[in-house]
Amino acid sequence: MTDGFVLAQVALQKVIQAGLEELKQDRSAFNTIFRYYTDSPISADYGTEYVSNIWSWFSTKRIPVVQAWGFNTARVPSVSLHLAMEQEDESKAAVGDHFGVSEDDYDVSTGVFNVNVDIGLHTSKEGDEVLWMYYIINYILFKQKRLAEALGLRLQTFSASDYNKESKYMADNIWTRWLRYRCTVENTWDDQAHVEFDDVALDLDVQSNLETGDDNIQDHTRTTIGD
Repeated sequence: MTDGFVLAQVALQKVIQAGLEELKQDRSAFNTIFRYYTDSPISADYGTEYVSNIWSWFSTKRIPVVQAWGFNTARVPSVSLHLAMEQEDESKAAVGDHFGVSEDDYDVSTGVFNVNVDIGLHTSKEGDEVLWMYYIINYILFKQKRLAEALGLRLQTFSASDYNKESKYMADNIWTRWLRYRCTVENTWDDQAHVEFDDVALDLDVQSNLETGDDNIQDHTRTTIGD
């Protein structure tokens, strides 16, 4: 797991990019995704030739994975990442949020955050490309879970909505299917210089003096522990 702040959107971008590149080099894995098209009775309508057409499309297309602010609506197919929500997980909050002591002798604080990122899958509205993209990214989010965990993304789940044309963001010829990716990250930061207390002074006579009514507490000898 990474130290410091986990940039969930950046990590997810890397996960999808790595998954796309790996899949383009692995025709066997690609065929596994779409094997359903070749099974009877589905094969009567689709078959191996249909899967070959999907491979030809996928293997020859450059599919950029971008953050929302760098999204070009004229570029399809593409994947865009939009932050939906990030907030501290109150169920995992602790008093002081103390994590430990860093190598630089600083107290390290920590906070667990729940993050939702919307993944937009954008393709031409002609044909079944948005459906193909959905199952490809679906596969990648499962296949690349170990990479995601190494980048600090924990407890990963996702849900999807049906494809639709988002008039606010997209041109008339673009269809989109949205996936909402949920994960948990643990952020850490150097809080303040670490202070160790070598000894603690205790007044062992205070309690007895209070009980007897002795007001001259300041004159009693203090016992020091830790010397």
